[in-house]
Amino acid sequence: MSATLQVTEEPLSDEDILLLRRSRGGRALTAVFAGLMFLLLASSVVLFVVLVIVDRSLLISGDGVVILLCTAAMGAFAVFLGRRLLKLPRAWRRFNQVLKGRMPKQIVAGHLTGFGPAESPGICYAFGEQRVNVALPFWNEVSRDTRDGFRPLAAAALTDLPVRLHLLTLSPDTPPVLLRAEYPMSTQVWNSVEEISDADREAVRNEELSLRKFFYVVALAVLVGSLFWSPLILLAGFLFLLGLVLGMRSPRLKRARYKHGVRGLVEEVVTYRLRTTNSNVSTLVHNYRIGGLMYRVEHFGPVAEPGQRVEFEYLEGSDFLGPRALFFRIEDQPVMTL
Repeated sequence: MSATLQVTEEPLSDEDILLLRRSRGGRALTAVFAGLMFLLLASSVVLFVVLVIVDRSLLISGDGVVILLCTAAMGAFAVFLGRRLLKLPRAWRRFNQVLKGRMPKQIVAGHLTGFGPAESPGICYAFGEQRVNVALPFWNEVSRDTRDGFRPLAAAALTDLPVRLHLLTLSPDTPPVLLRAEYPMSTQVWNSVEEISDADREAVRNEELSLRKFFYVVALAVLVGSLFWSPLILLAGFLFLLGLVLGMRSPRLKRARYKHGVRGLVEEVVTYRLRTTNSNVSTLVHNYRIGGLMYRVEHFGPVAEPGQRVEFEYLEGSDFLGPRALFFRIEDQPVMTL
């Protein structure tokens, strides 16, 4: 850091600890998914090798090159997943030690002149000639390696203002985790808490059921494909089970009793493009920083810009992807469809 930036240290607040704990909430599901994919790929490779040993004429046939390429590709991906799985326990222990040790955070203060996606996954704050690359909870691999994760499609913020970044460095060679970004208007946010209605519960349940239907449709398409290539039936079964699990009534819907309302000025907008299994289909996920905190909002319609006033509601105890909105509205515009 140069002399143009003021750097101080403060202990982690309870809000910081809660954010970090939520950021690691999805790691067990990620590990299970990666483990199942590893087993699926490894078993497929073993199956192909056994088939070739039993019937060497497969290599001589016209599909021999295709079989070899598919086996090599699946084997390489299985090795890649296996190496990542082996690194998980050590990274998780380090992250847990940070939470227990109440490691101090750094407060970096300066005059913000630029903002946008970083060269690696994460975002970059510019303070004159100085650049501060940071990792975002829920989008970077906070509990494992902050250098990994999604890279934003677009990012915009209010600039030419004094800004204070609350950063936590988990490893000397990796970007710090951005816990909070304070703008001059961050204190002007309005928050509320209300009891959840039956309509709110029904909306969340419909969202979960639509996710189940999506995996069932994909599983059916893969099952049809298995008529032409039989090993795909294993993938179809896996997708069916995944849809069954993900479409179950979520704990957040059972536990939540209250919904939180937020109304304030948008300070930052960070947008990610998430692709489905079909690479030609994607969805945009917008993240709005209001009152210094980042909220994830998936909606159709125009994107709110920095400086616009918005309001939305989200459930308490939201899932590992961060607080999920129940509704979203830009000031003087109709409610967005989520």
